[in-house]
Amino acid sequence: MILCLTGTKDGREIANHLSKSGLDVIASTTTEYGASLYDERVKVHIGILDEKSLMDFVKSNGIDTVVDATHPFAKDISINAINVCKKLNIKYIRYERKTIYYDKSIIVNDYKKALEKAFEFDNIFLTTGSKNLEIFMPLVKAGKRMIARVLPVSIVIKKCEDLGLKPSDIIAMQGPFSVDLNYHMFKQAGADVIITKESGITGGVLEKFKAARMLNIPVILIKRPEINYPLKVSDMEELKKEIAF
Repeated sequence: MILCLTGTKDGREIANHLSKSGLDVIASTTTEYGASLYDERVKVHIGILDEKSLMDFVKSNGIDTVVDATHPFAKDISINAINVCKKLNIKYIRYERKTIYYDKSIIVNDYKKALEKAFEFDNIFLTTGSKNLEIFMPLVKAGKRMIARVLPVSIVIKKCEDLGLKPSDIIAMQGPFSVDLNYHMFKQAGADVIITKESGITGGVLEKFKAARMLNIPVILIKRPEINYPLKVSDMEELKKEIAF
């Protein structure tokens, strides 16, 4: 039995592909909406798994391989999965697309460093979501304009408002965003810098890079957390070889 830890488009595609290939697959996701995106052959577990609950889940479901296709910034679940697989002596495979860069990238290690760099600009377009929005609010307090692109969910919009963002500086939309749409958003906002996470191709970073290049503006790129993965693959063919089709 294969457990796919998901939360990304790649993760969903992997779980569906492996299931269609005749393998027994359980996909783990955190939301009901995420669960609705899988083929009917894929068993789905909904809920957050810490190390103990993941250990219990793996044991009770006879898991012999864990494919970790979680978001690159979901560091805790990856570390938990590595630890569980090591303790139970089962296979762990990290699936992560290769890194892509843009010649005007300003690469930083974390959100606080991104904030420091952002102070060098006047109109900042933030595409990192709402989770760490409060980190960047000093920009607004310092008189900078910051436009935040966030999910169109009431609790998220309320957070933006509670933190002090003006309605004109909140773009509530769900991706994916094309190059053209990014271009027009960045241009309309008068952005002179974009802030994004190193989330990979399926995370939309390539489209942001291309739009930024068209406008000749830099991108502050927050690097993925560094994790010592025991085994990492970057495409489906590599993954299939490791699972031994």
